Amino acid sequence: MTPPRLAGSYLVLETTNQCSLACVHCTVAEGTTHPHHAQVGFMAEEIFSAVLDDLARVGAQFDTLIPFWLGEPLLHPSFGALYQAGLRAAATHGTFRRVELHTNATHLGRDRVRVALNASPVPQTWHFSLDAASPERYRQIKGRDSFAAVEANLLAFLDERARTGARWPRPIFQMIVGENNADEVGAFADRWRRACAARGMPVRLAAQNVPAGEEAVVFFRQLDAPTPAEQLRANAAYRAAMARMGVDLPRPTRTPEAFAAEPGVCSCFWKSPVVGWDGRVTTCVRDNRFENALGNVRDTPLSELWWGARMRAGRAGVSEGRYAGFPACSNCYIPRSANYTDIDRAEIALWG
Repeated sequence: MTPPRLAGSYLVLETTNQCSLACVHCTVAEGTTHPHHAQVGFMAEEIFSAVLDDLARVGAQFDTLIPFWLGEPLLHPSFGALYQAGLRAAATHGTFRRVELHTNATHLGRDRVRVALNASPVPQTWHFSLDAASPERYRQIKGRDSFAAVEANLLAFLDERARTGARWPRPIFQMIVGENNADEVGAFADRWRRACAARGMPVRLAAQNVPAGEEAVVFFRQLDAPTPAEQLRANAAYRAAMARMGVDLPRPTRTPEAFAAEPGVCSCFWKSPVVGWDGRVTTCVRDNRFENALGNVRDTPLSELWWGARMRAGRAGVSEGRYAGFPACSNCYIPRSANYTDIDRAEIALWG
């Protein structure tokens, strides 16, 4: 059976776990003491290509390709080739509806801008992870004094996009809002709305989910915290900041508080496989220690790992609220966050 395409599904291909910053909310800040960063490297082009070829072979389709996880993708020496391969898979085989990149823009130089700006039939969004409106707060959150350089890179990118009239990528100026930066949301919004307006680019504000369309977005995303108690505080800070800005929050099917009491069915087991830079596969981006590791695409095709017997059995248990065999799920905070992607019984039933 050809795997069904589910709304909100995405494939994460970690092009690298190496980063140019050390954000306080990211495992990179822990350095080599975190097992995900004990060894750093770049995904081999043959791994990236093999995954795409395998998905085309079985007719698999995801809503989104995300060539990013716990590193800065623009650092990859073959970034352009990988990005183009993802676009070809989307355009030729329908493997993806869109491509979504996340970058801190420290390495958004002219060569990367040339890769970025295009007129492909495949929709593309680039999330510029900025998180601050001042150099001081930027340094506190991002761990480096790169505020001025990043702003210069982004303004040059916007200038070139305006000059060329390129359709893609859609720029998303992202701020992950927590207790440490909620007071800067107004200044952040003003900065990037003015930058777009000065170049004749339509721009809007949004929270929690990026709305459909092609205009630029100043996007406020909620922080995913490491414990349930911290998550509830982050939820409250986020909601208060959005209320001050007058930005509407989409109404979730279940509130984070409801998930805290009864987590229920996790959509990750159906919608979001993750392939690390070294080929290891796990069930979701929360599992940065690979405690739920399914295998390695160097040895077994992704289609077998993700739709094979072990995951079929695992999904049967998860659909009934049982997570045996998946230790990373024991303390997961994502279902308690507004960033959670839901799944319903009709979608589960599509998998038999």
